[in-house]
This record gives sequence, C-alpha cells and structure tokens, in this order.
Amino acid sequence: MPPRPERPPADVVQPQIGAGRPGVQPPQPVVEPVFEAPRPGELVCGQCGVGNQAVRRYCRRCGELLADAVVVPQPPWWRRVFARKPKVQARAGERPVRRQWRRPRFVLPVLVLLALVAVGYALRGEAGRAVEAVRDRTGKTEQVHAVRVTASSALAGHPGGLAVDGTTDRYWAPAGVSSGEGQFLDAVLGGPVRLTDLVVYGGASPVAEKYLTQARPAALRVTVTSADGGLTVKDLRLADAAGKQTFHVPVSDAVRVRVAVLAAYGAGPGRHLALAELEFFKRR
Repeated sequence: MPPRPERPPADVVQPQIGAGRPGVQPPQPVVEPVFEAPRPGELVCGQCGVGNQAVRRYCRRCGELLADAVVVPQPPWWRRVFARKPKVQARAGERPVRRQWRRPRFVLPVLVLLALVAVGYALRGEAGRAVEAVRDRTGKTEQVHAVRVTASSALAGHPGGLAVDGTTDRYWAPAGVSSGEGQFLDAVLGGPVRLTDLVVYGGASPVAEKYLTQARPAALRVTVTSADGGLTVKDLRLADAAGKQTFHVPVSDAVRVRVAVLAAYGAGPGRHLALAELEFFKRR
C-alpha cells in the first residue's frame, strides 16, 4: 500500500475570554485622570500635590484634608501681562486646533499708556495754567510799581502819572469826550513779573462826596504784554462805588499793562472821566 500523505499541523488558536459571547464586553484599559499643575490661588494638597479650589475642604484626588494646605501665590503683574497661555494638546482621535494669531497681552497697556501721554501733551498748557493758579492762590503777593506811564491824552493838571503816584486824592483825566471812551494808559513794569492782581480806584477820590463830582469808569479793557510778545486781554466791569476794586489778572512774565476805558458812569456836559489810582501786584 502506498503511504498516506501527512497533513500539515493546524494552527492552535487560543480562546479569548468573553470573545464571541453575547452581552459580554472585553475589558477596557484603565485611563488615569490627568491633573494640571496647581494654579495661582489654589490649595496645594500636601499628600499628592494636586491643586484644589479655595472653597474645597478635601483634596479632589486623594481626599486628604486641606486644612494645612499651602496657597499658590499670585505672580507679579508684569509676569501676568507678558505670560503666554499654555498650549492645549489634542487628544487621540481629535483634530488639532488650527493656530490663530493671538494679540500680545501687553498691547492694551501700551495703548493706554500712549493715550495718556497724548492727552497730557495736548493739555500741557491747561495743566501749566492750573499749577500757576494754585500758586497764585496759595502764595504771597506784593505791589510792583510802574517805571513809566504814558497816557493817550490828558487834561491840563491831570497827567497820566497821577494814576500811579501812590495817592488817591489826585487823578488822571483824559481829554476829549466826557466818558473817556477809547482813551488809555500804558504802564511799563520793572521787568518780567508774574502779574496776579490789578487794583482800581475809580472817580476823582475815594471819598463819596468827591467821587460823584466827575465821571467814573464803568468798564475797562486790560491788555497785558508778556516778555515774548504775547498779549492777554481781559475786560473788567467796575461797580459805581468809591474805594478800591480788586481784579484777578494772572499773566506770567508781564512787562507792560494797557488800561483802556470802554464805558463810564455819570458822563455829561461839563464833566470828565477821572481815574484816581492803578495798583499792580505780583507773586513773590
């Protein structure tokens, strides 16, 4: 008899536990939760080192009591401004997030700083005037005398110098119309000063009986010339009352003051405008 051919050995298949059985699921791999590093303000567990919210009493990982847990301190402001957010890693089966352009976190503070600088530069004049106004109110003043006075016109016996002679019983009287409108006095001060106040004695005398004998200035226009040639104009409204009247006329580096008559009280035939005295005050 011819010999039978030998069959090749069959592969041995190991049975899988639960495989092929209905209702039985194969064992799943155990996935450990990923805990991030503690963040500022969180409580660090002394047992496992995981960060916990400040309201928790027990650790969210190991259940340890957080009574003695250390709080993660906040980083300084400059580190928070320039810190970059951590990259988020895509999980298995997820598409990676497309990177987008992120505005640097320091752009906003820089823009705010530039805006403040621009506003300060635009308002530098107002800020300077505010500082000078405070110094005028809080500082002391003293009288400054004019070194030369020029009048646009004057009646005989009433020259312009009588308006700055230190007495109030003599006065300057312009020629022309009785109201003196358009007439002026030019007073040259002794060097650039911080002019603060102007005192006016209107009328022929501070005594009421003599005050009413002539016309009195009702409105004056004060033009102050600074050392750099700048002009400051201010209109003053006077009361029809005997005695001194003080007006705040703040000008820096003042060298000349022109006082012009705009209107008068008691003008009429046989009367002329009388201005008894002008006094200038500067800041010390």
